[in-house]
Amino acid sequence: MRIAPRSAGYIVLLVALSSFSPLTMSIYTPVMPLIGASLDAGADDVKLTLTTYMLGFALGQLVYGPLSDRFGRRPVLLGGLLFFTATTVGCIYAHSIASLIGQRFLQGVGACAGVVIGRALARDAYDYRELPKVIGWISLALNISPAIAPTVGGYLGERFGWTATFWVLAGFSCLLLVVVALGLPETNRHRSADLDFGALLRGSRAMLGDRLFVGYVLTMGFSFAINFGMIAGTPFILQDRLGFTPREFGLLALFSVSGFTAGGVCNQVLVGRFAAPRILQAATVCHIAALVGMGVAALHGTLAWWTIVAPHALASFGSGIVVPTASAGAVGLHPRLAGTASSLFGLAQMGIGALGTVAVAVLTGLGGHATDVPLVGTWVGCTSVACGVPMPLVIGLLPFALGGAVSAWFLRRAAARIA
Repeated sequence: MRIAPRSAGYIVLLVALSSFSPLTMSIYTPVMPLIGASLDAGADDVKLTLTTYMLGFALGQLVYGPLSDRFGRRPVLLGGLLFFTATTVGCIYAHSIASLIGQRFLQGVGACAGVVIGRALARDAYDYRELPKVIGWISLALNISPAIAPTVGGYLGERFGWTATFWVLAGFSCLLLVVVALGLPETNRHRSADLDFGALLRGSRAMLGDRLFVGYVLTMGFSFAINFGMIAGTPFILQDRLGFTPREFGLLALFSVSGFTAGGVCNQVLVGRFAAPRILQAATVCHIAALVGMGVAALHGTLAWWTIVAPHALASFGSGIVVPTASAGAVGLHPRLAGTASSLFGLAQMGIGALGTVAVAVLTGLGGHATDVPLVGTWVGCTSVACGVPMPLVIGLLPFALGGAVSAWFLRRAAARIA
């Protein structure tokens, strides 16, 4: 069984590898309150399991890109899949929230192998003009996993406990390990002469001096901060405050996934008709509108499932446009260092994304839990639960939405100067 580059099987493998991050995040979110109850941990501590996962994901990308540029995509990918499987089993047997936080960091290091090398595999097989379309279709297909995963995660959590979600992830990783070992040929035709991390620094310096690359990276990073901040905050609002079960939360998550899917479809229509910087600039407006809308509803004293889910869906729509466009733009600029470019891109993406979860967790826990109204809500005059509960999301994530709009604006200016 051999998977030829540019074949349908190759695209399916790229989708599966790239789904590591959204699958690991989506199947986990419905059971976060269950984890808190099982390990006797507060919501703020449980949210840190997302933060450490993303930090591990971000830091791991400094290694996988250069390694795959030097030794090839296949052996490095096999090692990453094996490490992910081992650390996922470690999460299953975590006996405390502190242990789970540490294991999630290691799991993130393993998970990033699929995403980093998946992007490099795409660049190995397709040229710069083909990448936006290819990555667009991959991003669109990726909605299958986050669409199903929250519902599956919620069901598994209610029926078998929160550890069942990690058993599913370990099984998925083992399956991919077998497929890659038996079917994936080596695709890196421009291997580095040696493993020189100094070259990584030199290549990084060149890329970071490229205004287009920096613009794509920052726009994507701010988008992920909003997504991950929403993922960290919404399960506790919908389950602890509004009384939804993990399975019901998984069904509600379909709205945000549908938003991302619609954004991916919209991106396919826009690519080729408009320049990438212009598309990104328009997409960032959705992030601002979503958070402003959530804030306005809160200030009017309305807290219902739709005042949380609808803004999340709108923000996801914007991200569905940003992800394929920014990914293709950043990785396609430096074809001979596709692995390194993918690493830097992913480092910023997950590093900035982690800041979104930190912002939400810190603002949620600020002032303790002595009152039902978070302290941050009183900053804008909230006196009711309906007003105060969403404010950690609004106040914590709005700066990232504004940052994304500014970076997209600078990207468009830089592109205009080059043209």
